[in-house]
Amino acid sequence: MILAILLCAAAACCGCGQKETAPLSEGAGNAPAAAGSTPAELPLDQQIEQKLDPLTKEDLELYLKVMRAAAERAKHLTPADQAALDGAKKILAGSASGRIPTRDDVKTLDRANLVAVAMDQIVAEEMKLDGRNYRGIFEAVESAVPNPALGGASGDGGAPTPDRTPTPLEKRLRDVNAANEKFLAPYRVEIQQLMAVVRNPANLPK
Repeated sequence: MILAILLCAAAACCGCGQKETAPLSEGAGNAPAAAGSTPAELPLDQQIEQKLDPLTKEDLELYLKVMRAAAERAKHLTPADQAALDGAKKILAGSASGRIPTRDDVKTLDRANLVAVAMDQIVAEEMKLDGRNYRGIFEAVESAVPNPALGGASGDGGAPTPDRTPTPLEKRLRDVNAANEKFLAPYRVEIQQLMAVVRNPANLPK
């Protein structure tokens, strides 16, 4: 995505070493790993953001509550949301002529990216939800249900390549995603309808 690429480039130009697109609140236990750490050195439950246990009814209710609100807001943008999208369009147009985005531009692009394809993160933050918990849930839901706007599954389900043995994490993800797919089957249509609104790449400023 052009916007995502420009975001990364702009962040580098501005000397931003941290990921900007992380509006949800973080728990103290979710601190980044020390430099040089590898996924194999981390405990299993810290190697991926997705929830590693099968989804519960409460998880699904929370996901649907947030996504329904996000879809409604995406259809009826607030003035601030629209301003972020309009500002991003101007920044993208300026970048075509060689203008280097400023730090403020990076913030505008970041916000526009959330408005376009991650409105649920904005809504979840405003609902004062635990960021790590919500991320784990939506990653689990959207790893089991294909996003129609992308023309395929949201994730690979943790499937290993044919020429090697699956890691413990991959095996666990495969089993969990299979269980989640069955659990979510009655809600699949609504989930896809919500994702088509909230996570449609066509919403990104150009």
